Amino acid sequence: MAFKLKPPYDTVIPNIYFRDMEDGELGRAEKNGTIILNEEMKDPSQIDEVIGHEKIHLEQMRRGDLDYDDKHVYWKGKRYLRSKMKEGDPKLPWEAEVYNKTKQKKPKV
Repeated sequence: MAFKLKPPYDTVIPNIYFRDMEDGELGRAEKNGTIILNEEMKDPSQIDEVIGHEKIHLEQMRRGDLDYDDKHVYWKGKRYLRSKMKEGDPKLPWEAEVYNKTKQKKPKV
């Protein structure tokens, strides 16, 4: 009997696009599985770091821990009001997981 195994998520290569982004925003993981990067980033090592960071957010969404809409971010069933948070703050639980996994410092443009 033959069957296919789904590859580990970190081997899946998402579509990546460079776009104009808000000041200080380096990257964003989209619900459709794409990654948007700040078009002003030029350093290949920084680009790789941001892609790695956003790929973990894609994994968080894939496993159902992270979701968002225009007004809220949802983490493991808890709702966070976007207007009351600083997006990308390493103290936010979904960001803390990423920084713990990557051991990276918060990058800057």
